[in-house]
Amino acid sequence: MKSNLKVKQLARKFGIEAKEIKKVYYSVYRIVTPDGKTYCLKRMRYAPSQLKWIDRTLAKLRQHGFSRIAWRDRNRSGGKPLYIRRSPNGVPFLLMPWIKGVWPSPKSIGDMKESGKILAEFHLAGKEIAITGSGSRNMIGKWPALFRQRHNVLLRKVRIAKTNGHGTALDPLLRKHGAALIKRSRDAIRLMKNSGYRRACRNAREQGSLCHGDGGPTNIILTGGESYLIDFETLRHDLRAYDLFRVVYNSAKDHGFRYPIVKAILDGYQSVSKLNRDDIDLLKVWLAHPHRVSRILGKYDKLPYAKKLKKLRELRLVLS
Repeated sequence: MKSNLKVKQLARKFGIEAKEIKKVYYSVYRIVTPDGKTYCLKRMRYAPSQLKWIDRTLAKLRQHGFSRIAWRDRNRSGGKPLYIRRSPNGVPFLLMPWIKGVWPSPKSIGDMKESGKILAEFHLAGKEIAITGSGSRNMIGKWPALFRQRHNVLLRKVRIAKTNGHGTALDPLLRKHGAALIKRSRDAIRLMKNSGYRRACRNAREQGSLCHGDGGPTNIILTGGESYLIDFETLRHDLRAYDLFRVVYNSAKDHGFRYPIVKAILDGYQSVSKLNRDDIDLLKVWLAHPHRVSRILGKYDKLPYAKKLKKLRELRLVLS
């Protein structure tokens, strides 16, 4: 296949030979070499400066003893170049070790505790390293403004749906659910205003706050009695409560946000690092906000028709 030939060519540029190739999902491939080593080749639509910052930060984490991450190792085969392009102006591809294991199951209390535990260990390790420099993404202090921006987008789209219409299947969805979404958004803004957000931001700036940005079952691998974090494209400076929210949300969203799932994650986290009142209050803020709907609506107008249809299907699932 033509795509396999391209993958083999990319693998050779990393200094490895691809004996077996399996497409996992769009632009993500599992590669097995003749000597049985397994890698993940992944397309990354990010600026080189951001990729370099992620790489420097994860290298420092390893130096300080936190090595349970799926990222390149400069001292091993395939780990020398950070990224490879198929053409001078092409999209970067990264090669990382493939961690063999399973995703944590929200149906398992033990798996959920382990998810909370590794997140806490990651946060503690992040406090031990200097992570400044170009290419970093810093969300500390920016969430209130982002909430207001998303609220205004939601107001505008609901108003259009009730008057002129968007001319798509988005209209009946927003006419039906718009009022409830606006209330959720407004409540989250109020909760944020009355929370200890500023105090948490001040502490994060003083003590350091490295966050994965998208934790949850599909970005944690359980193997051999240990857990690993994968997919670091969203690595950033942010509050640990947001990182905890992502793990809770991604684990519990398809299971009715059942209390045992959430409790197990929090118990696992607190077995390593205790949460305070501000952390719990801010977790409630993010859970109250219509986060997923707001993100979809913010990008909807710029999407091509086929992707709009995909996002509409996603919205129907979220709002059902």
